[in-house]
Amino acid sequence: MISDQCFEELVQAVGPENASREPAVLDTYAWQPTFNNRPHPWVTRPEAVVLPASTAEVQAVVKACNRHGLRFKAFSTGWGAWAGPSGEGVVQLDLRRMDRVLDIDEKNMIAVVEPYAIGGQLRAEAMKVGLNTHMIAAGAGVSPLASACAAFGPGWDGTYSPRNLMGVEWVLPDGEVLRLGSAGSGLGWFCADGPGPSLRGVMRGKAGGLSGNGVFTACALKLFPWPGPPRPEIKGLFYDMELELPWNFRLYLLIFPDRRSWAEATYSVSREGLDYNVMKSPIGVVPVIVAPRLTRKLAGFPNLRAALSSIQHGTMLIMAASSAGEMEYRDAVLREIVNAHSGMIMDFGAMALGGTFWWSVISGAVPPMSFRAGGQMQSGLGPDDAWDTAVAWDASGEEIKREWIAKGGCVDDLADACVDMLWEDGTINHSEELWYYDPRNEAHVAALKGMAFDFLLTAMEQCTDQPWNIFPEQRKLIAPLQGRFNRWQRELARAFDPCSAADASLYLGEEDMDFSGIEPGKVEELRRLMQERDWLREEEAR
Repeated sequence: MISDQCFEELVQAVGPENASREPAVLDTYAWQPTFNNRPHPWVTRPEAVVLPASTAEVQAVVKACNRHGLRFKAFSTGWGAWAGPSGEGVVQLDLRRMDRVLDIDEKNMIAVVEPYAIGGQLRAEAMKVGLNTHMIAAGAGVSPLASACAAFGPGWDGTYSPRNLMGVEWVLPDGEVLRLGSAGSGLGWFCADGPGPSLRGVMRGKAGGLSGNGVFTACALKLFPWPGPPRPEIKGLFYDMELELPWNFRLYLLIFPDRRSWAEATYSVSREGLDYNVMKSPIGVVPVIVAPRLTRKLAGFPNLRAALSSIQHGTMLIMAASSAGEMEYRDAVLREIVNAHSGMIMDFGAMALGGTFWWSVISGAVPPMSFRAGGQMQSGLGPDDAWDTAVAWDASGEEIKREWIAKGGCVDDLADACVDMLWEDGTINHSEELWYYDPRNEAHVAALKGMAFDFLLTAMEQCTDQPWNIFPEQRKLIAPLQGRFNRWQRELARAFDPCSAADASLYLGEEDMDFSGIEPGKVEELRRLMQERDWLREEEAR
């Protein structure tokens, strides 16, 4: 319970109209369906909710939580239950009033944003001055600050959110403010590190603290050139949109006869720098997004399944150029690559809906529609590794999915719902196997934990020992393979958060995890694999 005195301090911090402990209001924050990983859409009800509008107000709320033995949990756009309370005694910080693009430095290609400035908002402002922002694959409605500072986020545009961070304003769990990089010296937002040792790893590591190590109230992000129009002229809504594809863009679907030829060709496209956006075209996701009712009937249409599977190994490519000569050159190189790998090119840009497809990818409008089939989704096998490793994971994920589709444990999406995104000219790739489920379907709910564990087990068996480590269950099992990083993370938390005021369940909460409900023998098998890996590392060290 929150005391009257503590609630009064929260009211004084943010104003009476921006704080509430009314049950009906609190329940709206407890309903967190997205990436919930639960058999129902509810998380724990917060003790109170506050809507701060400034860094000073965030500080005041955090300090009040420290004084009164409460914890805090912040979210920006709230696209995921990661940002909801994990238990009792949590004050929810809703950062939606901090929604400004504070600055766009056109010359130095930097934007400074608050937590609730969404990707679509920043993109619209940047395009007006010939620039663009990195958009994570979750789409236009999520916070670029969240993915860069406190979470994660690859995208189709060849970069990764944390790589674009140029400065940060960080309210620590004790309520003090820390500005990293050049901003901390009052020299402007142009560098996130130095002078001196960098704290970026402490701040976010691989997958971010998910509000388990404080609240980020502003950050600077690198922007990129945009060769398209400053304000695309669009008529209609998504399904009847009319938009002409700009002359200096191409939209192609590249199709290959098998996984290996697809992998080699896509890698070559990225290495040659032909891609403004490039992604695997997971054929099972198309009916999920466009025709979810048809997806439910796929099992009864073997000819349709066969037709879709025949174009399984595809890549969606957007090319951009600054002149007709440059586009001619890019097109010639692309055709040479595709021909060398026995592929074919479909010019989507020349089709009636070419402009719609192009803008849906550029704008990030499509990803939220992937929830239409079952209402929920999860992902597994998400490495950031070499391209060949990711391709191997794609094959493994598809194999696992086929077993669970046959058991009725998830939506039938032809098992090929793997999302691949190459960064930095193919140097690194991100891969995720998506699965869709309906929380109203008892078979889907029963399969949730077992399916997730199958993905983790296969990860250990096959090609990497570095899963995302977002979820406590993963960290509890994997930390011994990674220098017991969770021990050091806990030591850092003690230094930064002496009163344990941050709700750090997803940041430090692996101690309480159990593995009940997992198929007998699976945990023991994984632990055996871990011991073998430890022994092999010791042998290599000798």
